[in-house]
Amino acid sequence: MTIKYLKQKEIDKQKWDRCIDKSVNRLIYAKSFYLDIVCPNWDAIVIDNYAAVMPLPHKSKFGIKYIYHPFFAQQLGLFYSENRYNNVESLLKYIPRKFVKYELSCNYSNYFKGKKVERVNHILNLNKSYNQLYNSFNTNTKRNIKKSNPLFFSKDIEVDEFINLKKANNINNLNEENFKTLRNLFIELINKKLAYIAGITDNNNLIAAAFFIEYGNRIIYLFSASSNKGKEKRAMFKIVNSIIAENANCNKILDFEGSMIDGVARFFKGFGAEVEKYFRINSNFRIIK
Repeated sequence: MTIKYLKQKEIDKQKWDRCIDKSVNRLIYAKSFYLDIVCPNWDAIVIDNYAAVMPLPHKSKFGIKYIYHPFFAQQLGLFYSENRYNNVESLLKYIPRKFVKYELSCNYSNYFKGKKVERVNHILNLNKSYNQLYNSFNTNTKRNIKKSNPLFFSKDIEVDEFINLKKANNINNLNEENFKTLRNLFIELINKKLAYIAGITDNNNLIAAAFFIEYGNRIIYLFSASSNKGKEKRAMFKIVNSIIAENANCNKILDFEGSMIDGVARFFKGFGAEVEKYFRINSNFRIIK
């Protein structure tokens, strides 16, 4: 097995993307264009000429270099097509000592027996009829869907409409740089026909919207925004229910992207979503060599 650390300029992005596309655990976050947007500086560990890869996003602060986990990419870690490559722990020694610290959020299929922090994602398998899926919704979710039924659902929401709604209801405390990254990411994904924005309008005013990515067998609920009126009218329940209805009876997974927040997790569980765990690993400060 040949294992190499490569700087970003040394990475063959065509081979990289083929590796991600063929991986058993493929996720959109690891595609080269996605990484270029959410973390402009990233190196990688590459195994056996791109049979398996692990991105290493990095930053520098006060001249100190470190590896970090970027916003808008829930899970990274090791991507592979054969299970014999699935050992994150064996790769950590290949991270150069110039990075004095690392923090990695590995993906749901990665193997790591060392010290780690478990994180929670929620997923819903859509391989049943809509009626079967609906029957697994809890009582509160069904009630809120009925309340939202008169609202108008659309999948033709513009990026700037979504961004403006999010800025006006910024519960995530995103800064201008975050919004710039988010906008660039949305535009690129939509241009590549990998994503769309679903929303609810009331009197031609956008009151709730969610950004969905479709890649591999996953539909990822990447980001959402809702005004007070949208919350009052239970608009997000209609958005999610509409996406489930459109994609029922297919071999796809609705990936809710979390959450560790109880209230948000209850919303996802209300649709019958199940827990899927992934993990984060951190190093102590290391001696530079």
